Amino acid sequence: MVRSSRKIHKYLSLAISIQLLLWTVSGIYFSFNKIEDVRGNLYLKPEEQVETPKVNKISHERALQIVADKTYLKPLSLIEITEDKPGSEYRGRDLPLYKIESSNKNSKNINIYIDPYSAKIVAIRSNQWRIWDFMWGLHIMDWNERDDIGNVFLKIFSILALLSAISGIYLFFYTNKKS
Repeated sequence: MVRSSRKIHKYLSLAISIQLLLWTVSGIYFSFNKIEDVRGNLYLKPEEQVETPKVNKISHERALQIVADKTYLKPLSLIEITEDKPGSEYRGRDLPLYKIESSNKNSKNINIYIDPYSAKIVAIRSNQWRIWDFMWGLHIMDWNERDDIGNVFLKIFSILALLSAISGIYLFFYTNKKS
């Protein structure tokens, strides 16, 4: 009985160890990075919030000026986004959006997303955010869209991790009683 329990535990642990490692590495990354910084709040200048009604789209020039005025970034170019793409940096946002490619003082690429009707900055995406998003996908085992925390892979590996932990505890106490 003990021998078969050890064998089951050994192979079960081997099968799930890679995902446990990814959960640990991504969890460590999450714990050492402030979500406010990941979301790009450090690039916004402090300001009063004012609600603007959605009437007409702002011009591309105005969108570039908003980035220059409301952030510490240098706007470079603008693209209008009208179609949603799975796993995109702007997922979950109402379309259309203006994507303003910009750079910080270290010449790092940072994307700003502006609602063209309200002229409000709705998202800032830097390399730190991209790493966070990638790690989040590894953590929740949703590698494409990185939104589904109830996917079948996560459920299966969570149950296997629980079974591995329970079998390890059982083996620890059962082995100690025999010794």
